[in-house]
Amino acid sequence: MNNRDAADYATLIRRFADRTIDAAQFEQQYLDLMKKDETPHPDDVFAVLDKLFSEVDEYFVSPEASPAERRDRAEALRQRAADALASLQRLGTLG
Repeated sequence: MNNRDAADYATLIRRFADRTIDAAQFEQQYLDLMKKDETPHPDDVFAVLDKLFSEVDEYFVSPEASPAERRDRAEALRQRAADALASLQRLGTLG
């Protein structure tokens, strides 16, 4: 069993929002974290995590994409991640 606290997600999301890791690293790590998570999160917390999971899962940048398109897609995902972090903070799940 692999139980995850919402703070585990917040740490990863913060690293992405703060530009410590790039979109590709965030994508891989977030998907791995969610897929291995067996924690019964409260419904409101799960809704935030699951929505971001869907957005991360949909994140795709074609190898033929221009640098501007890559940047725009990464920035859009970064904003969604920051929104999710703010939602988790509002829910009081991060202490």
